[in-house]
Amino acid sequence: MRQIQIRAGTRSGRANLTVAPLSRPNGRVRIPSLALAVFAAVGMLGAAPAVALPNDIDLVKLVNVDDPTAPAADDASFRAMVRELGLVMTPTSMQVAETTGHSGFDFGLDYSFHTMRFTEDYWRAREERAVPLMMTLGARARKGFVLPMPLASEVELGAEWLIDSQLLNIGSNVRVALNEGFRWIPDVALQAGINRMVGNEELDLLTVTAGGQVSKGFGINGSFNLNPFVGYQSIWVNGSSRIVDANPLDTANVEDNVVFTVVPLAANRMDRLSVGLRAVIAVVTLSGGVDIDFVDPVAGSNAGGAQMNFIHYTIRAGVLL
Repeated sequence: MRQIQIRAGTRSGRANLTVAPLSRPNGRVRIPSLALAVFAAVGMLGAAPAVALPNDIDLVKLVNVDDPTAPAADDASFRAMVRELGLVMTPTSMQVAETTGHSGFDFGLDYSFHTMRFTEDYWRAREERAVPLMMTLGARARKGFVLPMPLASEVELGAEWLIDSQLLNIGSNVRVALNEGFRWIPDVALQAGINRMVGNEELDLLTVTAGGQVSKGFGINGSFNLNPFVGYQSIWVNGSSRIVDANPLDTANVEDNVVFTVVPLAANRMDRLSVGLRAVIAVVTLSGGVDIDFVDPVAGSNAGGAQMNFIHYTIRAGVLL
């Protein structure tokens, strides 16, 4: 009879797991016993406490504890932080107005840099404020489909990960081309989308987008195409918190629990201008561009009274079939 020894690392050290599977005459291990050992090891690894990463959000830091007996939620800072985090987690509209067509398919990877106002006090909810920017990595796929109208349309599904965090955005867009394929007239499209952030037990974040793009492609030597584009969209942000314990070490005192005021979708609209260029070489696509957000400051958040502009830089690579 042979034994399988598996070492699983935890924060407190290493744990040994020994399983003695039933053996056959030829010495091979039975699959169920081996699977049991693997699942047990994975369970031991998953039992290790979670470690906060630099870009994770901790809402406890937005609780005012000047009076330890009556902690209060800093709602102005919460709203300002949620609005800007919503802009970071909303995928860039780095697309041309041209759709894939009913039988087309497009898949790409995005890499974006986000320059927000991380020096503002409301970003103290971020685990590591010293990092001057945020970066996201996303994957998106577009597929054409048929609507009951004589217009080209497509649906887009995608996910975006905030690097150095446990935050993930999952969303979809629908795009309808109002004009497409004419030689001298630019392509024009409208789109709408919805995105949901996951990965934070205290914060619930949802964004809704609506806008459009204008672009015009220029073919070069038959296999090379350049397509400059410009887009504009509105972004609505909705954020809410679950119960936040201002003193996690004292689990018996429910008076330490606070809930932030909801950031409503209808009252938190921001605008985004996108400018970029897409190059197509055979079936390979390369894109680059800039997004500029226009954001009004939140009263009481120490952000000043002037309109704020946030800039996002994005590069994209993919295949277009």
